[in-house]
Amino acid sequence: MRKLALLIIPLILSWAAPARAIPAFARKYGTSCTTCHTIYPKLTTFGEAFRRNGFKFPGKDEDFIKQDQVPLGQEAYRKVFPKAVWPGLLPASVPLAFGVNGYVMFHPDTSSQAAKNDNGSWWHLQNLVNEAHIWAGGSFSEHIAYFAEVTFGVDGSVDLEHAELHFNDLIPKAKHVLNIYVGRGFPNLTSFAPHSSYAADTIMPGLGVTALYGSATDAFNTMGQYNLIEINGMVKGRFIYGIGINSGSNVDVRTTQNAYAHVGFKVGGMRLDGEGDTGGNPEKPWAENALTVDGFGYFSASHYTPAATNVLPGATPANQDDQTWVVGTNVRGTVGSFEINSGFYYEWHSFATAMGLGVKAMSQYDELSYVIFPWLVPAVRLEYASVAPTFGARINLVKFIPTINFLVRPNLKLGLVGQLEWADGAPDGGWGATGGSIAPSMGSATEFESLQATIAYAF
Repeated sequence: MRKLALLIIPLILSWAAPARAIPAFARKYGTSCTTCHTIYPKLTTFGEAFRRNGFKFPGKDEDFIKQDQVPLGQEAYRKVFPKAVWPGLLPASVPLAFGVNGYVMFHPDTSSQAAKNDNGSWWHLQNLVNEAHIWAGGSFSEHIAYFAEVTFGVDGSVDLEHAELHFNDLIPKAKHVLNIYVGRGFPNLTSFAPHSSYAADTIMPGLGVTALYGSATDAFNTMGQYNLIEINGMVKGRFIYGIGINSGSNVDVRTTQNAYAHVGFKVGGMRLDGEGDTGGNPEKPWAENALTVDGFGYFSASHYTPAATNVLPGATPANQDDQTWVVGTNVRGTVGSFEINSGFYYEWHSFATAMGLGVKAMSQYDELSYVIFPWLVPAVRLEYASVAPTFGARINLVKFIPTINFLVRPNLKLGLVGQLEWADGAPDGGWGATGGSIAPSMGSATEFESLQATIAYAF
């Protein structure tokens, strides 16, 4: 009976990362979510262009808007500016969307570390409803857009994940060349949306090195969401760039020093801005023959509370400064309905352990997917994390993540995700900051950690 349930229940529910689709945009343009998404949050090439253009359709955006707009001021005000406020727009209906995601957890091997963390259960429903999201997305004018997301956890947590203003096309005669993003969100380290994965929450996995060594406060994470100011743009639809600063991760108020830069180039397929001769296939909007190469650099100065080591009982360890240098790259190749993403980044930390040692860390990832039908996409993902403190041995974690995703309706998805792990040792804080569970005390180990059957929907 147990084996039968293990086979049947996952077919009823399925995998879904926290949903990022914005049905508010579908209402604004009077179109389906599949205009911009395959199985959300994964974007089609057109959807990526919509995102890069500041949530505007390529071409003359106002020609595609179907939702009634409320003018804030007369068009004549433009001619008398600055003696009048520049006019703007509001949608006739509130530009909000709502979503829910969760999962059923199975532990095929109840001796695995993930099963032990769940008190030896072989399956449970504690996370069937795990998070709720409220999104807002729209524009104040043809050059100013906004996006926001608030996530509510069933544990009572509330997280403002995004609150972004996008000032677009700041050089009128050089479209897309200069934009400014201000607010809270992910730094743009590749040419693609951070959630452009079928098998993981973010295309680039996080490391959180100080957390791996037991820090008591949030760790700096290359894929972290921070308050930021970013300048970015595209040149001739093929070259993309971005430079920015952000608040990073600090236990207290510190002078902002985090800075990053990104460049990318696309050959073949639709242009990055979605304009010109797109060469797209209207029957398969996700399919193209293209290669996109990205590179980035990042510097972080963070202040954190290390693990309580060599301090008196009840005492708090002194806060510690950690400077981090990061370099990385991402390559995306598509041939028709096949897509492969491959990349890595390397981090050098000055003081990342409780003993104040430097740490070298690396994250490498590969993901292969194939769109069988627009509602059915299998994918397989491999992630490798490696850390080595100064004067210490390097330890490694490998995660193998097969998935299959189903789009039951444009705004309802189901799927399955498995996770197998191999590691040769574990850091002081365990592999949790990388999304891993395995914890071999010595030597190496291999475990089938989990099989998730989860669900997500948005409206």
